[in-house]
Amino acid sequence: MEYYTVPNKYGAQIPLQTEVRDKLSSLDVVWGNMYEGEDIDPQLVLEKEVEFYRGAPPKWLNFYCAEKNQKPFVKRDIYTKITELIQKKRETNHSISSIDLFHQPGSGGTTLAMQVLWDLRKKLRCAYAIDSADSKAIAQQVIHLFNAGGSQNQNTVLLFVDNIETEANEDMQFNSLQENLIENIKQSNISASTPVVIILNCLRKKNKTGKEKLMLCTSLSKEEQDRFNAKHAEVVQGHERHKEFHGFNIMQRNFSQTYITEACEYLKPLKTKKRPRNAQILSFLALINSYVPGSYLTETLCLEFLDKKNQISGRPTLEKQMEAFADLLVIYSTCAGEAKSKDRCIRMAHPMIAEKCLGLLTDAGVTLSDTTLKLLSNLCPQTVQPYLMEIIKQLLKKRETGPPKGEKEEKLPFSQLIQDIKEKENKSKCVGLFKHAAKKFPEDAFIPQALARFYYIELSDYAKAESWAKTAIQRKPNNSFIIDTLGQVYKNQLRNKNHAQSSRNILQIAKQAFKAFEEEAETAERELEPEMQEDGVTNISTVFNYRGLFGYIQAANTIFYKLKNVNTEWSKVLRQEANQSLIHSEKCGKYQSLLTSLRQRTEDKCNFLEDFLIYSKLKINKQEPQYIWTDTADCYKNYVKEEEQFFRSFAGLLSTLSHVTSVSDLEQITEQWKEIHMDSQTDSDALNYILANIFLSQKSASSEILRTVPELQEILQKLWERQNENRSPEFYLLVLLLFWPDSAKKTSNTPDLKVCVQYMRESYERTYQKYLRFRYLVPLFFLGNGGGLQRLVHQTDFTSLFVEEHETAEIPGFQRIQGEIRNHKVFALRGPDQIEVLPHNPASVYNTDLVSFYLGFTIRGPVAYNIRYVKKSAQFVDKHKKNIIERVEKVDLIINDLRPMIPTEQYSTIKAASTNNEKMEKLYTILSAGYEIKDTFYQSLLKNEQGLIQDLTKFGKKSSN
Repeated sequence: MEYYTVPNKYGAQIPLQTEVRDKLSSLDVVWGNMYEGEDIDPQLVLEKEVEFYRGAPPKWLNFYCAEKNQKPFVKRDIYTKITELIQKKRETNHSISSIDLFHQPGSGGTTLAMQVLWDLRKKLRCAYAIDSADSKAIAQQVIHLFNAGGSQNQNTVLLFVDNIETEANEDMQFNSLQENLIENIKQSNISASTPVVIILNCLRKKNKTGKEKLMLCTSLSKEEQDRFNAKHAEVVQGHERHKEFHGFNIMQRNFSQTYITEACEYLKPLKTKKRPRNAQILSFLALINSYVPGSYLTETLCLEFLDKKNQISGRPTLEKQMEAFADLLVIYSTCAGEAKSKDRCIRMAHPMIAEKCLGLLTDAGVTLSDTTLKLLSNLCPQTVQPYLMEIIKQLLKKRETGPPKGEKEEKLPFSQLIQDIKEKENKSKCVGLFKHAAKKFPEDAFIPQALARFYYIELSDYAKAESWAKTAIQRKPNNSFIIDTLGQVYKNQLRNKNHAQSSRNILQIAKQAFKAFEEEAETAERELEPEMQEDGVTNISTVFNYRGLFGYIQAANTIFYKLKNVNTEWSKVLRQEANQSLIHSEKCGKYQSLLTSLRQRTEDKCNFLEDFLIYSKLKINKQEPQYIWTDTADCYKNYVKEEEQFFRSFAGLLSTLSHVTSVSDLEQITEQWKEIHMDSQTDSDALNYILANIFLSQKSASSEILRTVPELQEILQKLWERQNENRSPEFYLLVLLLFWPDSAKKTSNTPDLKVCVQYMRESYERTYQKYLRFRYLVPLFFLGNGGGLQRLVHQTDFTSLFVEEHETAEIPGFQRIQGEIRNHKVFALRGPDQIEVLPHNPASVYNTDLVSFYLGFTIRGPVAYNIRYVKKSAQFVDKHKKNIIERVEKVDLIINDLRPMIPTEQYSTIKAASTNNEKMEKLYTILSAGYEIKDTFYQSLLKNEQGLIQDLTKFGKKSSN
């Protein structure tokens, strides 16, 4: 083709210059005029159609020919939901948004995603991410594609990302693709009226939990069944060998197990010994397509195995040598070009056929372990291709999420293959397989790590587990997650009822566990650079590995209870409350140093984890498992004593007060902190006293012991006036909470909040950045509509409201703040002040405009939540003032919608007016308070006076013309 086109936002096709196309090597772009006007070989079209119906992944050529010949692909019910959701995403004020499409293996998820892209190629710039791992290159190229044709022709990119598993590893939650996209949007200084990219993220998931909003399953609705039956009649008419089209027929038969059984029946009886090489290839494919759906083997690799003794040209083709199983397999090309090319590959026609074949093989005595061993021995040469290495890793190491138990999904302890070999064969087979793989891949650390885990979890063989854990560390000494396994070996040995009975033996193992966990924690501290990678792909520096600190706490808990069972006096020794003579009477003198330092070391780690867990979580809608909180609190109680809970950190106090609801208890806590503050005069005690007052005000604004805002401000003001460059983020948090501009009375020399915000960020970077990194920072407080301390709303009940941000969402009791976006930054406008705040969703910041938002405060600083672009609505309310006053009918409904934003006295005056016009005139005097109330007024008009809005909008367009 001479040129390729992409659409602009108005639907016009823009030709792309060659230099722009050359910059898109990581994207498979679905051009607006793809294949149009080309002379396509009919034989090629037929071959690609047959490949697809047999079970090969579709090509863009398949969609083009189906559309051209008016024989479109069958649409699953979910197709409409996806296209409607894409349209909604196009109408949002977010530069980036995503849609997660979950699909069960073999349900057609990839085909559906490609179908959506093909059908929208003339409206959006559609592309498939070729190499999902290279998020930096993809992000740069998406921006090139968005900008192609110049600023006047920009258009949204619909990006299909296949099987980036967002929860593949709970410690790797950082979505680097979105982060890189946001960074590139900033660098390109994009300010557009249309979203930059909508990501269609396809995620293969075996088990359905009901929480998935979009999931394609291996079952058809009645409507889908009717569509497939109609398509089946068309296929039968057009192809004589349609009975071999298992990829299509399985779906048309609603994934019938009876059909699968009949299709595989001819394989019986199966040989178990001296099987021909083509039968072994079949078993390899059955194995990998069962446990790694979508995987394949290359034609080259298969031919080398099939023809070991006859390495000459003119050897039989792969089709010829696999002819005995031809209809169960599909051989296809991975590129869109010629039908037969060097990149051809082979796989089973469908995952369900693979599972059936594998079942027949195991029933006949061809074991899973034997097939896997032969795969490793015969198909893995000295240099293994990346695609095959990935398959091996998933077979042996990838821990799947098991069937949900109640509402919870829990990861299996080992890969599904290892689980099945353990249950269907025996544990020694698993060990043999791991050992063989560890020898086959001498540089891989994760196979010996998995073997070490198998030894201590399944076999309780701690000596061998220790040995293999150390082997893994030797292979990857700078990976804290690898080092963690050694600590887990010792910790599990310590917990085992049959081990570590005497005090000396308990302390011997504990010392090893503590040493391993501390080495892990030290290594985790160093994991800051992008060079630190797991498996050469996943960037582990995006998350701080706190397992070493938590493992230390768990080990400390274990020895506390174990030693206490030996002699109850050990609990006092561990708390540093008793004479140390017990150490010597129990012949544990060599552990004197460990025992005397254990309380302080444990307390430090408990305090750290309190900060870590209170200020952040894995992501907005995902907390750490409850046992982490429980074990940490238990350890603190064991070593520091429960009655000393009020001497904990600021975050610890936040945690404690979150669970205290009694006014009398809160008053007691506040009085205790008052005494501590008066006696010590330290900054931290002053901050805790102020925090206790804030919490007390939430439950009892009339409490006699509650200090007023000016009194608390005075405490902070005195601290502020001291020159101190190393103040904590907690100090600046309280300054922002108490001095944020409102009607509250302030002291003279009020702190400069712009400076305070800057200091707070610098303090956060010094104190917490290294540890919290890309975790979700929890909003600790929000700004409410009340006065004084009552305007501060604790986060407990509100975080869930921001899981998905809707621009029209209203939260009763929260105050919307006026703001502005400039140069991809958000500023809160408070009188003469312009205070920079961080956006909760960076993708909502890409236009230069006036906005409103809810204001929350994290440990890093103030954050804008639920950003709403309001300038146009405010302009509309001003422009059409006369018509709105004269024509609005549902005045009382609108006044009620605005009630939270109208002072009581003025509300009464408006309601007392005798006519609608008078009420509206009085209401307009209130609207001058700011554009956030104008925007709320506009939203109410949209809801209650839709016809009027439509008339005024049309009138506005005519007058502008």
